[in-house]
Amino acid sequence: MTQSISFDRAADYYDDTRALPDNIAQKQADTLVAEIERAGAARVLEVGIGTGRIARPLAARGVRVSGIDISTRMMARLREQVEPPFAPIDLLLGDATRLPVTTASVRAVLVVHVLHLVSSWQDSVAEIARVLEPGGILLRAREEYPDPNPWRETYAKWIELERARGFQRRPRPSDEGIAERLRALGASLRTEVYAQDEARWTPAENIESTRKRIDSWTWQFPDDLFAELLAEFEPWVKERFSDMDKEYVQPRSFEIDVWTFP
Repeated sequence: MTQSISFDRAADYYDDTRALPDNIAQKQADTLVAEIERAGAARVLEVGIGTGRIARPLAARGVRVSGIDISTRMMARLREQVEPPFAPIDLLLGDATRLPVTTASVRAVLVVHVLHLVSSWQDSVAEIARVLEPGGILLRAREEYPDPNPWRETYAKWIELERARGFQRRPRPSDEGIAERLRALGASLRTEVYAQDEARWTPAENIESTRKRIDSWTWQFPDDLFAELLAEFEPWVKERFSDMDKEYVQPRSFEIDVWTFP
């Protein structure tokens, strides 16, 4: 079975390339704190805590956070950034499909942009259900982008190119599939939209990010195959968009799914 993806290679640039705008990050933290308090949780367990992009603002507000990750380098970056007045963050090395946590011992679990990276998202969801206390909650933060979406168009083209070469990357779970599994486990959903803004994107930035293999989806390709795909992808993007520096502006909403277990 394909292993879960470690972000060791991204530790040095992760915060610079994944950070939310400050005002959005503050609203996200405020919303998460409110949900954690509403659930009566003494602490929250973040699965895939990484560098603490989500956890650090919570700890700065006094929330006790425990975190699990398979990347020692990402957690090392987190340790470098956590000092008073942050609440202590307890870190464990472990895989999301086999959580090193006692059954029914956690009141709140937080998962952000993780389930598509693990070897089995179904196993991860089952593990989250196992460690949650009765009445516990799973918090899942995500962003929603409406169509038409120019970045999504370029991503679809890359998938077309890789499939033409017979390459099969790991399946990516859909939000609908994850929701169906959680409902089958008895969980009920409430969604909070906590912020809205506009995303800005240029074709040139897209090419540069792909060329540098910033995003985790690019890491699955052997170097020689990646070079072949990039050699076809770049000319297609330049032909499709013509002006590589044109800025595309798109509305987006920031949401937190609150799944309450029976």
